[in-house]
Amino acid sequence: MKRGHSVDVYSPGKCSGIEFTHHEIKRSSIRGIQSRSIVKQMEKLADDFNLADVALVDWTLFSIAKKLTIPVILIDRSPPADRGLLANLQWLSWKKAWKYAKKGTVVSKAHEEFVDRALKVHSKTMKIIPAGVDLDSFQPADRSGPIKLVYHGRVDVNRGVMSLPMILAGLHSRGIDATLHIHGAGDAVDRLRNIELEGLVITDSIDHDIIASKLSTYDVGLLPMPGTKVWSLASPLKRSEYLASGMVVCGIDHTGHQIEDSGDWLQLFTQREFITSTVDWIANLDRSKLQSLQKQSRDYAEENLSWSHSVDALESMILS
Repeated sequence: MKRGHSVDVYSPGKCSGIEFTHHEIKRSSIRGIQSRSIVKQMEKLADDFNLADVALVDWTLFSIAKKLTIPVILIDRSPPADRGLLANLQWLSWKKAWKYAKKGTVVSKAHEEFVDRALKVHSKTMKIIPAGVDLDSFQPADRSGPIKLVYHGRVDVNRGVMSLPMILAGLHSRGIDATLHIHGAGDAVDRLRNIELEGLVITDSIDHDIIASKLSTYDVGLLPMPGTKVWSLASPLKRSEYLASGMVVCGIDHTGHQIEDSGDWLQLFTQREFITSTVDWIANLDRSKLQSLQKQSRDYAEENLSWSHSVDALESMILS
């Protein structure tokens, strides 16, 4: 918007505090047909879409591209994440979308290489657009007291979140005063709430502005997602939000979490050693060293993670 473009977004749900124009699309509540239900609604709006200069379409909805006469860019934020029969159907849709697309975006170098290996899509067809962060919303604040660890986002078992209380317990066993804050919804929430552990705080999903305020007071952001295909190709938004908030980050070592030439503010360990190594590393930090690393993480975010970098890449693709 600040670069003189007008943006209309069509998606399920409602949006607030936005500069673009949002159009709400109805979506079925039945898993497996949700994308198709959105496409059906969008097909009725094809004439409106064709008045635009370019369309950015998520791969799950890319069948709408056949109805469009304007240039279309495929947006691939992640390959299919589900399992079983539903995943098989999604992989078919993902492959069809990339085969039909003339241009597309991915979120990381590993993601680009995966698409190329799987479908022989030339890298000139793709542009890497990693998750950026709003540096004005996510900022560090003064920190003191016990070490505060955090995870926010989807709280699903397949994201490795059940390992997080064990990190807190390990710190307590070493005499470290610490708390662990988990914010989000998912299939692991009830299990986590059944764990009786001092300093473990579980909440539902909270608004964007509130999570930004909370992250500014936490010390360590956690990335427990395992090195499966989905997570190893990702560019997790929460990592960028942790760093912009001036936190150090501990996670599992795979390409989705790695940052080239990162400093000591990013600590990645093998999945087998994630719990013990995270506990060891945090236990050997004092507040002075922690504050120094936190400043470095914010400095890195300011230099590398603003949305302007992602917008530059997307705008160059659109204008080409």
